[in-house]
Amino acid sequence: MKKILTILLIIISIFIFDQNVSAFTYKRGIVTSKYTIKTAPSSSASAVKNDTGGSASLSYPEPVEVLGESGNFYQIKFCKGGFFYTGYIDKSKINVYTYETDDAYENSLKNQGFPADYARKLAILHAMHPNWSFTPSYTGRTTGGMDFYTAVNGEASSVGRNAINGSNESLRSTEDGAYKNGTWIPVAGNGWYAASRQTIAFFMDPRNFLDEGEVFMFENLGFNPATQTKDIVNKVLAGTFMNNPFECGANAVSCATGTHYYADTFMTAGTDKKVSPVHLASRVKQEQGSNGSILSLGKGYNGKYVGYYNFFNVGASGKTDAEVITNGFEWAVKKSWNNQHKSIYDGSDLIANNYVKRGQSNLYYQKFNTIVPDYYGNQYMQNVKAAFSEGNSNYESYFKSFSKIEEWEKSTYDFLIPIYQNMPSYTTLDVSGNADTTLKSLAVEGCNLNPEFQSSATYYECFASKSTSEINIQAATTNANAKLENPGKVTITNDEQTVEVKVTAINGSTGIYTIVVKRIDTDGVSPEKILNSIGIKTNNNLISNIEMNSDVSNIISNIKNHYHFAQVTVKDANGKQITEGKVKTGQSVTINNAGLTNTYKIVLYGDPVGDGNIDILDLLMVQKHILRSKVLTGEYFTAADINHDGKVDILDLLLVQKHLLNKYQISQE
Repeated sequence: MKKILTILLIIISIFIFDQNVSAFTYKRGIVTSKYTIKTAPSSSASAVKNDTGGSASLSYPEPVEVLGESGNFYQIKFCKGGFFYTGYIDKSKINVYTYETDDAYENSLKNQGFPADYARKLAILHAMHPNWSFTPSYTGRTTGGMDFYTAVNGEASSVGRNAINGSNESLRSTEDGAYKNGTWIPVAGNGWYAASRQTIAFFMDPRNFLDEGEVFMFENLGFNPATQTKDIVNKVLAGTFMNNPFECGANAVSCATGTHYYADTFMTAGTDKKVSPVHLASRVKQEQGSNGSILSLGKGYNGKYVGYYNFFNVGASGKTDAEVITNGFEWAVKKSWNNQHKSIYDGSDLIANNYVKRGQSNLYYQKFNTIVPDYYGNQYMQNVKAAFSEGNSNYESYFKSFSKIEEWEKSTYDFLIPIYQNMPSYTTLDVSGNADTTLKSLAVEGCNLNPEFQSSATYYECFASKSTSEINIQAATTNANAKLENPGKVTITNDEQTVEVKVTAINGSTGIYTIVVKRIDTDGVSPEKILNSIGIKTNNNLISNIEMNSDVSNIISNIKNHYHFAQVTVKDANGKQITEGKVKTGQSVTINNAGLTNTYKIVLYGDPVGDGNIDILDLLMVQKHILRSKVLTGEYFTAADINHDGKVDILDLLLVQKHLLNKYQISQE
């Protein structure tokens, strides 16, 4: 009998411990009206601060996790802009619902292939919404999925592929091409910068978005008439410029004359192209904003493109706002999108054919293509937060379409959840995870740094005279939370000596800037001889024989590579120091070598305008000088003297004209 009892106990214990999960109670709150979250359970308490120092507030119908209660307040945990916070909300501003998870269901998710940390969160969603279905989607279409950081590095391999806006500089990349010496370089119009690897990793980690508010970034975007109704589309459009009707005139392409409604256009496009009309409407709202943009209001740009529309911003790319807008309108003209209906209907083909039908069938994969070759390409959006914010917008539209919470809980949706291998224990946007080890400035007193400092360069040679016995290193980190180990004043005892500046990021990552100090004899070569030795001609403080379309950085590096002690400063025609960009007539070059100093003005023959080009503007400028309506002087006069006879006359005008007609090549010699 004892033996049988023992066997039964062993079987029972194996059954119990083999489950690895246990049901638990989860409390979810839905915020009912706007409220600024407090740091303590009191209406007079200070507000919880967001990542940019502002007050964190929530509004209807944002979901939160309820952690506990204190008097008239609930303690909550919530996500805002990708950051997670805890705080307190007045009980009158929130409705609270309690759910019990199902351990058998959680185990079934693990058996399907979901990792344990996925399964726990999905079990919570299942407790709220028993009819929602979750399917594991293996990234790279390989067993177990892609390696997570292989995917992150792939997304980060091209500067600007993932962009972020806002004032939080800790979310921006400091890699080469994205940042230089304390200044971030725009990658998609003003205000948009390359996202850091930490930022990219966070928004690529599906576990961060397996909650009711953001899980819709994983919604299957094929057409489902049961859940994607005109009523929901109208809720997406509510409060936007698309809530109003539009008119199609007699000349509008593929649009019947008369009054039309945006919701009908989205429904027609979704039905015909077998893609979610809710998704189409949300995508346009994401692209154009609630008030519309210059590409969706039909007013044109700089007197052109009036009556053309590009609702999906197809082809609207570029590094400046002007490039983005012009390219977007040029696409609209090419496609004859001269009305709202055609722009939306035809533009939907991009979503249907280029994304949904080829396997990028949720918002996540449209932003992060880790599902079909060419990986990290064919991505709709640069905004690294797009899938997150658009998924949240879809959630709100769906939620508001149900009149009762019980109906919302019984809704039916299908989700494709990306799976990766070798995921970290967690990803975060918090400063504790910041890995930035760059310097924003580095200067050395007592020797000449070569090349000139740039944040992404970590190896330098620093040339000093034979008599140098001490240098002084001055450095500053890009991230204020990083730790700097700067040797400061260093005694130099050898003709070649290595000094290191160490930066430790707040997450423990380290970076080393290496400076090799080399003591050599000074050369005492004059600035004129320096310029002549690298092929640049000098004449009365003017310099020439510089190729058209040369870059300022090439002149600087060429001089410093040949003359280690030489200090070179280039300024534009307005006196502003520059280190790169096209060489132009009127720029100045100052060289200081061993105390010998001189400043020269650049001359590009054929460029009296001073823009670095030879074009019709220069022809007109020579003509104006001949007619005395604009008198050229100094380096600009010399630039117009094409035949070098000391005059600017009809002969020079003819030579510029022949150059433009490709019948003569203006020489810079």
